Amino acid sequence: MKMSLDIMLLGLALLLRRNSTKPFVQALLRNRNHTVQISTEDKKTARYYVFCGEHIFSRRGELAAPDAALVWKNSSVALSVLRSSDPDAFQSALARGDVRIVGNGDVAAWFGDLTKVMRSRSQADTEMPPVAVIGLGRMGTGIARSLLRNGFPVTVYNRTEAKMRPLVEAGATPAQTPALAAQSAQYVITSLMDDASVLAVLQGANGVIAGLAQGAVHIGASTVSPEITQRLVTMHADHGSVYLAAPVVGRPDAANAGELMTLVCGDQAIFEASRQVLSGYTKRAQYLGEDHAIASAAKLAVNYSAITIIDLMGQVYAFGEKAGIPLDVLHTSFRMMWAQPVLQEYASRIWRRDFDDVGFDLQSGLKDVSLMVQTSETAGVRWDFAAAIQDKMKRGVATGLAQKDWGSVYEVTRAESGL
Repeated sequence: MKMSLDIMLLGLALLLRRNSTKPFVQALLRNRNHTVQISTEDKKTARYYVFCGEHIFSRRGELAAPDAALVWKNSSVALSVLRSSDPDAFQSALARGDVRIVGNGDVAAWFGDLTKVMRSRSQADTEMPPVAVIGLGRMGTGIARSLLRNGFPVTVYNRTEAKMRPLVEAGATPAQTPALAAQSAQYVITSLMDDASVLAVLQGANGVIAGLAQGAVHIGASTVSPEITQRLVTMHADHGSVYLAAPVVGRPDAANAGELMTLVCGDQAIFEASRQVLSGYTKRAQYLGEDHAIASAAKLAVNYSAITIIDLMGQVYAFGEKAGIPLDVLHTSFRMMWAQPVLQEYASRIWRRDFDDVGFDLQSGLKDVSLMVQTSETAGVRWDFAAAIQDKMKRGVATGLAQKDWGSVYEVTRAESGL
């Protein structure tokens, strides 16, 4: 019998329920209460999924207001993409407009990760591979705890022995050197401060490389430079082991809860084989390709976005204090702003370079930014970004972008970057 989209979605529901008690699925279901709808534009196919912690329910039909909905152009397109072995098939379909996400994009991404991990986990019933975690700072400790909670045999190493004790009490095995930790593991995860500390634990007679077996996998969860990343790739290739660049995104509390995101680059087959371990401490593993340095660059881009917003809020609060604006008003404004769909819309418009549908033109935006610079200077508060954006907007107006949407300031950045 030829498979229909209805049958595939029913099969997905049965697979989810059958595997809901497995550690790798429980790690993704923990503390999740969501509703997800999958349907086609013509409404001929529709099924919804309800997640309440580790409980999963599914019915044919539509929900009135699901948290997230994936609406496909038609059944044949949906079947083709959902059955594809290409890890980027869904993202490509999204870019083409073959599917659209309605509602909470984070929930949709979580659901996609859940189904992808589960469907690719034919090895889920096998014994958990042994993992070593090296570097037990706030993030490394959280990673180790998540892996222990999900049933992995975990060996830990830290230069300060006292940091190992709570994890040993929770079931981990201590190691006296990085080499001994690596000897016990099929996967070694390093969570360290910087380039120098990563090299320090890898090299030498007591280093990770000395202890790794042929074919073992080193997962680098630290934020390091693209240059050192390439050096690590070479070191492992010379040794006969494998390196995955996989810096994590999230705070220590997310690490403890197993809800980090990781940006992964390296051999795709190794990435797929490592999903079981990655899902043991993350809620999402985003594969970015085989060039390891891209993972490092992507993590730095994410962190740049975060610190820019953090500093921006601090600048505005300082201005509020000087100008007499009640800080609770600014606080409420920030909370509302980050929840507004308009910022998500601009992320998409800048990605597409769509600046002809004008909401606020660049010339008018330059006027407002010039007022920002003037007013902040009068208040005696440095709005660093305002002055830089003002100069960039002036260059954009001078090159003919005045009547484009003010998001077109991106075109100045591209041009001045040689793009």
